[in-house]
Amino acid sequence: MAQQPKGGIRRFLSTPLGLVLLVAVALALVFLTYVYVSVIIAIPALLLFGLALPIWSGVKRPRFLAVLGLVVVVAVAPLATIVFTQEIMSPVLPASSGAGSPYSHGIPVMENAAVRPFNGGTSTNFTWQVTINPANVSVGNTTPVWLNLFISTCPGATGNNSPYCSAPYPLVILNYTNASGGHTLPSTSSPYTVSFHYRVGATGIWDWQMGIYTKNTTTGKPYFQLLVGDPTYNGIEGPVIGGFYVIYGELILTIFFQDLLFLGAPFYFSLLIYMLFKNRERRRKEAQQRVMGPVTTGDESTAAPSSGPGSKGPPLPSSQNPPGPGGTTASAAPAVQELNCPKCNAVVYTGEKTCWKCGADLSSTASPSTRQSS
Repeated sequence: MAQQPKGGIRRFLSTPLGLVLLVAVALALVFLTYVYVSVIIAIPALLLFGLALPIWSGVKRPRFLAVLGLVVVVAVAPLATIVFTQEIMSPVLPASSGAGSPYSHGIPVMENAAVRPFNGGTSTNFTWQVTINPANVSVGNTTPVWLNLFISTCPGATGNNSPYCSAPYPLVILNYTNASGGHTLPSTSSPYTVSFHYRVGATGIWDWQMGIYTKNTTTGKPYFQLLVGDPTYNGIEGPVIGGFYVIYGELILTIFFQDLLFLGAPFYFSLLIYMLFKNRERRRKEAQQRVMGPVTTGDESTAAPSSGPGSKGPPLPSSQNPPGPGGTTASAAPAVQELNCPKCNAVVYTGEKTCWKCGADLSSTASPSTRQSS
């Protein structure tokens, strides 16, 4: 019979209500770390509260541990997607280009760039605006001669060969120039605002970027700089086209795959290692029990008389010795054989076929050391 865990908390966690609490605590903490910290920190959180804590509390059944891990991994994905969808649909702050040398004289050349509205539908005509500060171009360069707007589903893409996305992907390039005809940039040193208007026409999460060209006054070569976007792709999020459920549907499969890869795989690998050690311990105990043999109880009324002075008949075998105090007769317990693995010298026990440490064949073992069972 399994022993009841010691301590009030451990005993409670082994009850049905305690098991539910274990699942709820593991789910809540993994969800919080996954969403508000990082998926990397969520991995040890799941191992700690989904594996170590139940085992410490006495809940060691592999089936329950496997179900607990599955519940957490499956439940975290849709819950986290709700939070991520809300974050994506929230407008981002305006962006600017670099403020220091060699990008400008302290005030960005491109300033307060944004798209409005941030959320819309397929028929929405979106507007991108940016303030240009011609007087702050880098030293030795002319006033801006070209301004591009890049709109794509690939974050930070300014061409068709981005290293972050598999081609082909949608990419729209709109431009202002100082050439005659079309959209032109004014030849002035005073700040001015440039606006782009475009109807994207497809649902999803879009990104954009702006690039401005100046010319080196000595060589005539163009100098090109971008807005400062996110630290990974240097893209700027927006516009988001479609309602909450549209964006949720686009994210959920990606989040599920990430959960299975970063949370599920480490958890079940650790559970497998735990099960291997538990099976190893079980086999060792079974081997010890086979060596020690069964313990039998005797009855003084049926026990044969022992040999001795005045007794008739030959001496009785040791297996027929009379019971001791309490009426219990135990056969003389043979010594528990501790053997050394011939390959790695690890301690193994009689009855084991392979070494638990190196896997060597134990059909012939060396260096036996015998210890009397307590």
